[in-house]
Amino acid sequence: MKFLKQKNMKMMLYGLSFLVLYGIFLFGWRVLALVVTANIFAILTEYLFVRNKKNNRVSMAAMVTATLLALSVPPTLPFWMIAVGAIVAITFGKMVFGGFGLNMFNPAMVGRTFIYVAFVNAMTVNWLQPFTKFPGGFSVWQKIGNLTSATPMIHFRDTGELTELSRLFFGLIPGSVGETSAFLIILIGIYLIWTKTAKWQPMLATLLSFSVFTLIFYGTNPLPLIFSGGLMFGIVFITTDPVSMPKNKTAIWVYGFLIGFLTVLIRKYSLFVEGFMFAIIITNSFMPIIEIAITKLQKKKRS
Repeated sequence: MKFLKQKNMKMMLYGLSFLVLYGIFLFGWRVLALVVTANIFAILTEYLFVRNKKNNRVSMAAMVTATLLALSVPPTLPFWMIAVGAIVAITFGKMVFGGFGLNMFNPAMVGRTFIYVAFVNAMTVNWLQPFTKFPGGFSVWQKIGNLTSATPMIHFRDTGELTELSRLFFGLIPGSVGETSAFLIILIGIYLIWTKTAKWQPMLATLLSFSVFTLIFYGTNPLPLIFSGGLMFGIVFITTDPVSMPKNKTAIWVYGFLIGFLTVLIRKYSLFVEGFMFAIIITNSFMPIIEIAITKLQKKKRS
């Protein structure tokens, strides 16, 4: 099996490795096993599709997809579920469109959406309280006990109370493996922008949109809600996906605006406490036609 070398994907994996290490500290070595399982099944699935093609190399993007998927799920998720999610992510998020560079959805979010809908209890009911002191999870396979049914977003929905900002910032909260620490995600985001691995425009557009609509819908400081749930993770790693993101500069700002708006709308009025995952899927669905309209309008104005 050969791999297609992709510099941007390699840089992304370097950044994600820090989230994997922090996830191990918070929840134990089982986190690494989840990441490895997702990668094995994602790589094998893509290989089955490309093995008879002239260019039969597996893209490094498959590893990015698998790692993002594993980081976006609870640390207690059964291994067979993450395997199914990885297979769905590569098959229906990528290969049905023709392979790398042709998919309209972010494959990791396709896989996560499938797991969320198909195995809702495993994705929403029990959450582990993280370790807070060294060596934390580096000394155990998995943190046991101290199960809670409430992440900061669930707690906010049920009580209207916001979690302490410092806990949200450093990720010392129940949540998905790699989505809790806003501080670490921000540092990795800066690294990705500095190395030109990711664009800053979709990050800023989504952040500004989310902040404005949080003030409109909730009338509260948006910062705790920005650091809650998977928003920061999504802003840095998902909105910047070079394949599913629009190419037109104006369309990128519209893209971020829609994601931010829909995330707040879903969080506020739907049964789903975390809105980003559905917001990105919906926005990806409509962006091709929106981008075509924007491009035609710009050409018309120039002529």
